[in-house]
Amino acid sequence: MRPQWLIDLDDDFPGAAVVAAALGDVLIVEPHEAMMGRWPDIREGRTLVGYGTMATMTRLRRAPRLGEAVFDDYAALRCSAYYRHVYDLLGRTAVLVPFSAVPDLPLRRMFDGDRVFLRSDSNYKLFPAGVHTIAELGDWLRIYDRHRDELVVVSEVVTFEREYRCFCRNGLFVCGSSYPAEPYLPVPDHVRVFAETAAGRMLAQGSTMVTVDVGVDVDGVLRLVELGGVNSWGIYGSDIADFIAAMEAESLARADV
Repeated sequence: MRPQWLIDLDDDFPGAAVVAAALGDVLIVEPHEAMMGRWPDIREGRTLVGYGTMATMTRLRRAPRLGEAVFDDYAALRCSAYYRHVYDLLGRTAVLVPFSAVPDLPLRRMFDGDRVFLRSDSNYKLFPAGVHTIAELGDWLRIYDRHRDELVVVSEVVTFEREYRCFCRNGLFVCGSSYPAEPYLPVPDHVRVFAETAAGRMLAQGSTMVTVDVGVDVDGVLRLVELGGVNSWGIYGSDIADFIAAMEAESLARADV
C-alpha cells in the first residue's frame, strides 16, 4: 500500500499544490486546524508523508505517530549544526555569532570590504537573508533587534550566476533543477556530484534525506549555498514523479526499521 500524504496547502508554498495535483489521493491539512493540533484520521499501520510549510510540518512532527510523516531534523539543519561537516564546501569565509554581537565585529577587516551577507542560523528565516553595506547595517539590526539572542551567520559576499536545488536520499541525487527563477534548467552532472558530496557527509551524521542548494559563481566555481530538508522545501522544476517516489521510499524504509 502506498503511503498516505498529508499536504499543507498554502498560497505562499506553491509546491504543495503541485505535489497534491500529481498525487490525487491526499489528505489536506488546514493551517488553522494544525495550529489547534487537530489532524486528519489515519488508518492504523499506514505509512505517512508530509509536505507543506515549515510551520505546519514542525507541528506535525510533534504529533504522536503522525510525526513519522516528517523526515526533517530541524535541529540538525541549523547552520551551527551542519557547517562543521561541510564548511570547506561553502567556498567563503563565514562565522556564527549572536545577533547582538554583530555591531561590535570588525567587519571590514574580517571580510576585506564594505559589504557582508547575513542570514539566520535557522532555516525558519527569522529575518530576511541578504547583502548589507556595513555603513548602513545599524538600522537593519535595530529593525530585527527582537532576534538579538539568536545566532546569525555573517559571511563574505559571493555573486552567483546560477543556483541549483538538489534533492538527495541516502547521499545520492534524486531530482533537482535550477532555482528560483524560471525557466528551470536541469542540474549538470558536476553539480550533482558536488551535491552528493555534501549529502554523503550529512548521511554519515544520520540525515538520510536533504536538500542541497548549490551556487555557481561568476568563475564557474561551485559553492554550497545551504542545506535544507525535504518536507518544507520548494521543488521548482524538479521531476515531481522522482520526488514523490523518493519520499514514499523513505517513508516505507522508516516503517521497516
